[in-house]
Amino acid sequence: MRAGPRAAALALFLVLVSRCGKKGDPQPPFPRGPNAVSDLAAGQEGAAAVLTFNFPDRLVSGDPLTDLEAIEIHRAVGPSPAITAPRRPSAGGASPGDPAPAAAARRAAANLRLAEEAFYAESERIARLPLPALSRHTQGATIRYEDPLFDLLAKGEAPAPLAYAVVSVRRNGERSPLSNIALLSPDVPAGPPVLLSVTPEEGRICIEWLPPEKDLLGRPAQVGGYRVYRRSLPDEEYAAPLNAEPIAGTTFVDTSAPYGAAHVYTVRATLPQKPRVEGLPAEEAGLLYRDLFPPPAPARLDALPEGNFVRLLWDPVAPPDLAGYLIFRAEGTGEPVPLTEAPIQETFFTDSALSPGKRYRYTVRAIDSAGNRSAPSPEAVAEPL
Repeated sequence: MRAGPRAAALALFLVLVSRCGKKGDPQPPFPRGPNAVSDLAAGQEGAAAVLTFNFPDRLVSGDPLTDLEAIEIHRAVGPSPAITAPRRPSAGGASPGDPAPAAAARRAAANLRLAEEAFYAESERIARLPLPALSRHTQGATIRYEDPLFDLLAKGEAPAPLAYAVVSVRRNGERSPLSNIALLSPDVPAGPPVLLSVTPEEGRICIEWLPPEKDLLGRPAQVGGYRVYRRSLPDEEYAAPLNAEPIAGTTFVDTSAPYGAAHVYTVRATLPQKPRVEGLPAEEAGLLYRDLFPPPAPARLDALPEGNFVRLLWDPVAPPDLAGYLIFRAEGTGEPVPLTEAPIQETFFTDSALSPGKRYRYTVRAIDSAGNRSAPSPEAVAEPL
């Protein structure tokens, strides 16, 4: 008696299942993994390709990417036209009004897969940046990676165009689609200039060089200008160039070098109309920049006898490192002796240790913070009453 209701319920379930839903085209699988990088850009600085793109932080589903393991960088040399513009599926995989949107989405996904396979077939992975290493290549939200091109540029022939793409990889191995393809046609930088001299002068260092004769392929060098670099020992790396914009001449005056340090210089030539593409650096030249330059002497000194003392007045000097003035007195035809133990800041002085009826000769010298003394001022003579 119980078997009857069970059989009826089973039959009703089968009927409902057979009537539920409509069979249609199979849908493409829901995408997984990190979202593809879409803002990859490639430029050239010196003999390196510079790649920049925003740090990937989303999955294809739109959820945050919290388990990024690495970013892979791929490069194709002399890419074929088939891979230089891979197509991306549009939103929903089909255009509005498409009578078969699922089929269009499958076609778009298939085309994308074929384009990626073509890129992988022509390219090689040149770097894999695990998450700890990415911090060294990240500036704000932007990842910056430099691909040295010396090997490609040193083959003795015009360099082929390059195509780059990046892929994000999760810890579970899921990979993003290929990024957009960034193209670069490398330029051939100039060879090194030849430094002729690094000459210290008061408050400045003068650098002079010869232009490079050849580029990296041995052809006559094309030069648009020069940038000058300075580092101080014991630093090993150069900071930003001393001149933000390339200069056309072959001399440069560095007025910002501090005294008391060892400075090292080099020069790089830039390409015409491409100031970011710099050539090889000149062989370094350096010097210990010490302050050996005395300040100017006071141009005028007056000695005014007033009773039994003499008032001295002189013209000031204005070097940036002035420490003060030293006063000297000579009696009769004797040698000058200092009247002050330490420099004074004023431009006047009163000498009261005098004997009436004697003749005194005065001079003043300026002295800087490095201890350099100027030549003596013009001599002034006084005879106190």
